[in-house]
Amino acid sequence: MDDLLVKHLTGEATSAEVLAVEKWLADDEANRHYFEHFRLIWEESVQLADTAHVDEQAAWQRFQNRVQTGSFETPGAKVWPMNSPLLRAAVITGLVIGIAALTFFLFQNKPGKVIAMSNIHTNELVVSDSLPDGSLVTLNKHSQVSFPEKFSNDKRVLQLNGEAFFKVKPDKKKPFEVHTNNVTITVVGTSFNVRSRGDTTEIIVETGLVEVATEKQTILLRPGQKAITGSNEAILQKQSNTDQLYNYYRSKKFVCENTPLWKLVDKLNEAYEVQIIFGNEALRDLPLTTTFDNEPLDKILNILSTTFNISVVKEKGQIILR
Repeated sequence: MDDLLVKHLTGEATSAEVLAVEKWLADDEANRHYFEHFRLIWEESVQLADTAHVDEQAAWQRFQNRVQTGSFETPGAKVWPMNSPLLRAAVITGLVIGIAALTFFLFQNKPGKVIAMSNIHTNELVVSDSLPDGSLVTLNKHSQVSFPEKFSNDKRVLQLNGEAFFKVKPDKKKPFEVHTNNVTITVVGTSFNVRSRGDTTEIIVETGLVEVATEKQTILLRPGQKAITGSNEAILQKQSNTDQLYNYYRSKKFVCENTPLWKLVDKLNEAYEVQIIFGNEALRDLPLTTTFDNEPLDKILNILSTTFNISVVKEKGQIILR
């Protein structure tokens, strides 16, 4: 399919091939997300082509060798597992991270020029790694970031699916751009968290200034602020960030500061891959101030049970709070 997408992007596809691409895009939302990711990388490749002088045959041979040997791991990547029985079991059963560097090459109609792309993809574990410019990225589980092996001369462009924290190396001459869910996040040197799940995108700023833009709006975020947008919302919602729960996958801590119980439950469901539900809706907004530091889920549930005098029932694959 990649070959057909390249022909589509270069205008070389026949009418039948154009229809085939359009049908493929209409068949599945995942296909549309993949195409946007592919298109962004293609556009970045076009910018890099004039400065890229790579031996195409040698590069392709290296890629083929990697395919045959399966050696796609990015050197120096740090893996941070959540300390829970569920994730340890996942590792044992082979549901572990797959980091794929050099996912594919995008060719131009210029002989001897090829752009190498890198892709970091996580499954059941959290991963920290460095980017070509020295910036740092930490990916939550089930996330992916793609970028050129060499950024262009005027900007640093990445595509994100899922959730990641970026600590960006300052460079005013080369803005750092993250594209996700039709949202563009632009910085020159700052740290921020981006979460893109389904149609919702959330950006939380820790340090520096962050510009967040959609097709219709651009806003500026400062430390302690966040923006939220969904596919059905034309307006970016700018808010103060009131808790540190978003940090759980980096710090291994669930920090609650007068936090509604439902917010903690949402993160517990995500972190431990369980389904905790409320059997009593009155419990949802109970405020909680505490820190769970790398605790197993059962211990957290026991503390919640004691603190709020509620029962915790495990039933039919669910954990019910009553």
